[in-house]
Amino acid sequence: MSSHISALTQRAIALAAMTQAIYLVNTIARKGVVDTDDCGVMMESIFAKAPDSPIQPIYELYGGVHCLDTGMRICIQLLQGEKLPEAKDLMLYSAGLTALEKGLGKDDAMRQKLADGMQRITQQCQYFGDAMHGNVIAAIADLYGDTLSTMKPRIIVRGKTEYLSQSCHTQRVRALLMSGLRAAHFWHQHGGGHLTLLLRRKALLRELEALRSQA
Repeated sequence: MSSHISALTQRAIALAAMTQAIYLVNTIARKGVVDTDDCGVMMESIFAKAPDSPIQPIYELYGGVHCLDTGMRICIQLLQGEKLPEAKDLMLYSAGLTALEKGLGKDDAMRQKLADGMQRITQQCQYFGDAMHGNVIAAIADLYGDTLSTMKPRIIVRGKTEYLSQSCHTQRVRALLMSGLRAAHFWHQHGGGHLTLLLRRKALLRELEALRSQA
């Protein structure tokens, strides 16, 4: 794939990444399970260096387009209007993340607190050598709790109490939401928004189908 990449492609990849994160959140909350590979992709993306320029492909943060196959598949189904049982939850989480990202953009102090926390956790991740290490996920979850969960709109994760009452699940949920927030930032940075989904739905759908077939 070319290193020079269009804004539409960047938006499609960011949307797929955000969708993959919230799909995993929903699966944990509803079923108490998670795809380890997909989760690893999202966890590692939290620590990946941001692109140096707008035309540098953001799929590099996720290890390649193929690593976002789940997100692309669910995105395509949603954009095609398929009646997915999790569609309502995914729409709510997506709207919540994009609103939270917008609010964060106006809050310098909160952004600094997040950056300081992530600098500390990055050192922790390097020490353990694994973004999926329990201590790393717990640290990300704690940072999320101290920062983003204090902001409005607060994202309320709905699911079964038997799963959400387990700290290992709630920690992964919060860490995945953190990865989803970063994807939401790239979505916004490359011109994504509510109107984009309304007016450019077919273009996004075509782009995602093309990306998935290439991957």
